Amino acid sequence: MKNSVLRILGAITVGAVGTLALTSATAPATGGNAKIGIVNLKTCFEGSKLGKQEHARFEEIKKQIETTIEGKEKELNDMAPKFSDEYLDTLSPEAEAELKGKYQRLAQELSQLQNQYYNMMSQANMQIVQTIQEAVSTASKKVAESKGLDLVLNQEACFFNGSSLDVSTAVISEMDSQFKPEEVKPEAKK
Repeated sequence: MKNSVLRILGAITVGAVGTLALTSATAPATGGNAKIGIVNLKTCFEGSKLGKQEHARFEEIKKQIETTIEGKEKELNDMAPKFSDEYLDTLSPEAEAELKGKYQRLAQELSQLQNQYYNMMSQANMQIVQTIQEAVSTASKKVAESKGLDLVLNQEACFFNGSSLDVSTAVISEMDSQFKPEEVKPEAKK
């Protein structure tokens, strides 16, 4: 999951390269001394309370869906031995057709569940990326204001940056200070 989140975050940073070009163009207007900070999104995702919460939420969704899929797979696998010639020969044509129909329905349900799983994981991943990016952006703005920075870039937009430019720790601290944990909703009693 982390790799897919990071790939998406990296793809989105292409705009930051354009911002870097703008900084080069505006540097003479600021006396050539633009102050820049660099943020490592992976570090922010892995180190912030929000990133940890979102990762846990993603894993919980993943676990729930995998449990459902495993149940269908077990049901389908339990039915597979019934397709031996010896067993099928003991069934009436109607019972055999019913067994094959049930097997096909289960296989189709499993396929649908797997497609839903993929779609739900993609959507959850995109929501997490968006949530983290918004939090990093908000925190980066506050850090930039407090440190007098003119620009804060995603590290993935840079071919090289000195470690003295890294403001990831400050951004994580700001994210954590703004963090409000999701309330766990009690399950409805049945």
